[in-house]
Parts: sequence; C-alpha cells; structure tokens
Amino acid sequence: MEQSERYQPAGLPLEKKLDFMATASSFSRFLAFLIDILAIWGINQIAVYPLIRLFGLEGWYLFAPVVNLTVISSGLVYFLYFILMTYFLKATLGKMITGIHVIDKEEKKLTFTQVIFRELIGRFINKTLWYLPALSVLFTENRIGLHDYFADTYVVKNSYYHYKNEIKTSIMRDVDKTNQEDDL
Repeated sequence: MEQSERYQPAGLPLEKKLDFMATASSFSRFLAFLIDILAIWGINQIAVYPLIRLFGLEGWYLFAPVVNLTVISSGLVYFLYFILMTYFLKATLGKMITGIHVIDKEEKKLTFTQVIFRELIGRFINKTLWYLPALSVLFTENRIGLHDYFADTYVVKNSYYHYKNEIKTSIMRDVDKTNQEDDL
C-alpha cells in the first residue's frame, strides 16, 4: 500500500480525509498510556504510599484484605489523574509528551460528563476486560477507542489538527470566492 493511500481513505470527501490525518495513531496513544502509567506509579510511590505508611494504615482494609487502603488509593489516583488532566488540560502528561490531545466530536469544550464517560466508565470497562476494547483503535477508520465512542471524543495530533483547521478555512474561503464569482 502506498503512503498516499494511507492518508486518503477511498471514497471520502476531503474534510473526512483531513480528519483521518489529524487523528492520533494507535502507537502514539499506546506510548502516551505507558508514560501515564509511569507517572501514576511515581505519584503513588512518592506521595500516596509514604502517607499510608506514615499514618500506619497499611493494615486497613475494606471487606477483605485484598481490598486494602493501598489498592483503593492507587485506583483513586489512577482515575483522578485521567479525569482531572483530561478535563482541565485536554491531555495527560503522556499525551502532552507525544503531542496529542482529546477533543469533542463537535470541536467544542469537553464537558465534565464527557470526561467521566471517557475516563471513568470507559477506562473501567477497558481495565475489566484486560484492555481488549482499547484495541478498537486499531480497527476503526478514525482510530476511535471504545471510550471515545462513549464520550463522543477524538484523540488528535496537535500539529495536524492545527493544519487541518487552516486548510478547512482556506477551502471555505475559496468556495465562497467561487460562489461570489458565479453570482456575477
């Protein structure tokens, strides 16, 4: 397959081709997730676990010893990290490093409900099913994960997303000029 075919899905209008080019690759999304997991591990190691030890709460558990304070706090840090970073910055640390961010399907500001559906419910389902639903990024046309379907979001490359909007504006300007000339 030629490189030009990769960025020009057959039979799609130019706007959809631009959207495809702007979406983040599955590799950059996976790399961002690995960086995020390392960041969460660091937060737990530096802040959470020492505080639990400092207050002598290592033996505290809920219902069963497997559900101890360390496990609960790690889960909380995991979900809060993704929810707060995505809501306030549109990207986690991993996404920032890899140059991608999350946008609304309509390119509006992300709502808190969208972020909850994407980062809490979607990630919970992904974790529960051993990240198999996350593989949908490999098989969908615009590289949309299951959690993106839930929240009506896309993950896009920062640079291409900017260029896509410039190209769309330029095309619209050219179409308007052509329509004005036709009217004369």
